[in-house]
Amino acid sequence: MTAILDTGPKMTAGRVLGAYLSDARYESLRLLRTPAFSIPILAMPILFYTFFGVLLNGGGHRPPGFSDMMFVGWTVYGVMGPGLFGFGILVAVERNMGLLTFKRALPMPTGGYLAAKLIMAYLFALVVMAMLVTAGLTMGHVTLSPMQLLTVAATMSLGVIPACAIGLFIGAWAPASSASAFANIVYLGMAFLSGLFFPLSGFLHDIRAIWPTYHLVQLAHAAAGMPTEGSMVGHAGVLAALSAVLILLASRKLARRG
Repeated sequence: MTAILDTGPKMTAGRVLGAYLSDARYESLRLLRTPAFSIPILAMPILFYTFFGVLLNGGGHRPPGFSDMMFVGWTVYGVMGPGLFGFGILVAVERNMGLLTFKRALPMPTGGYLAAKLIMAYLFALVVMAMLVTAGLTMGHVTLSPMQLLTVAATMSLGVIPACAIGLFIGAWAPASSASAFANIVYLGMAFLSGLFFPLSGFLHDIRAIWPTYHLVQLAHAAAGMPTEGSMVGHAGVLAALSAVLILLASRKLARRG
């Protein structure tokens, strides 16, 4: 009976890790070769930062710390994109095509599909961060030290996780035909209504803490040695709790219907 039930040798830890990395590699290459995805995600943050953060803000004639504030705000904007769109649009489209149901029948590690997209989002976010740092140092008049830049980059890597969680929630619940619209509305809404690029007042100022980008930019300000609001532990806790809840809700939806 034991021989009959034996399905063969189990995969070693090395083979499992290789399967995850291989899936992530092909996912990244696939999206890199898809201009409709790669160009907006990689090019738009650096173009927007160059235009709004450099050219339209007086060159070097700015208040002290203004250049650093703009740089940090655009890094938050840049690193949120790969996770939000990499999950939000692609998961909805692939779910509509039945690809998720098909992948369940494949001999791939559990969670390989989502892990590949998460690694892809991190890789794209690293590229975006590298371009923004280069632009900030060469023409953005950024005064942060190399250690502060590394600390900001490490902190920004945390922003990929809530962005992926939000994107996964959109991809799991939104129809494929409208997922792109939902993702763009959420993306731009979080960017401008959380005060990333300019101070808010009145009602918008009072409710800015409901946006994940507000908490992320406070963590980035702390990493850069800039003035902050609230508790850093509290900001990190909000992002962690939001990510956990959205991932749970999305996972339950995908488990029921794929």
